[in-house]
Amino acid sequence: MDTRNLIFLFLNFALLYSLVQCIYDTEAVSENVGIYGGHEIRITEAPYMASLRLDGKEHFCGASIIHEKFILTAAHCIAPQRHYTVSVGTDDVNGGKIYEIEKMIVHENYDRTTQDYDVCVIKLKGALEFGDSVNKIELAGRSPVSGRMVEVTGWGKTPYGPLSDQLMQVSIPILPSRVCRQTYLRFKHVITPRMFCAGDVGMDSCEADSGGPLTFKNKQIGIVSFGLSVCGVKPGVYTKIKPLKSWILNTIETNL
Repeated sequence: MDTRNLIFLFLNFALLYSLVQCIYDTEAVSENVGIYGGHEIRITEAPYMASLRLDGKEHFCGASIIHEKFILTAAHCIAPQRHYTVSVGTDDVNGGKIYEIEKMIVHENYDRTTQDYDVCVIKLKGALEFGDSVNKIELAGRSPVSGRMVEVTGWGKTPYGPLSDQLMQVSIPILPSRVCRQTYLRFKHVITPRMFCAGDVGMDSCEADSGGPLTFKNKQIGIVSFGLSVCGVKPGVYTKIKPLKSWILNTIETNL
């Protein structure tokens, strides 16, 4: 290879590197964080999965079944004076059985600016009928362990389009707390004790996965909360179930 070809290859590499750096430097924190790097699954593999539908029609956020009458999602998915319904029992984003909502209980300490306490319990008007395609998930009583591979599930944005027609899932690693804090410090976003990071390059949750479950061995350890405007580049942030478990269970008990 002569000198001119070497210079040409070097210049192309430098251009590619500059473009990648540009992507990293222009990222912004985004509330709604589809599945990147995942695969299609059937609802029988994740019967706890639910779809929160805006105006009773379109999929808006993910959610999880935690009781015959209660669904768990993210607080930032809830807008005042909007009509929502919940769909369960389907891996098709347009399918499932629709349930009307009786009440939505957002955590009293939820902060829309920081996304701290990003959790909401939804009470349905009717009780769910459990079976192979509809069932509840147990809430984890332990904190996420750094390096552990966990699963995030949803119908959100993929590299190929704004929404996935079929339910998707990807396995992602949990990051050390220090790495999580440092990653988001550059975007001036504080990671609180009720948050943790998970994900890898090309493996991530994305827009319209918000409110969906992050699971480990059929227990829910997190809720999709927020991430960056470019999915699959930096790890996403999840609401930690353990410090909020008592609030979730007490909310269920007092609203039965």
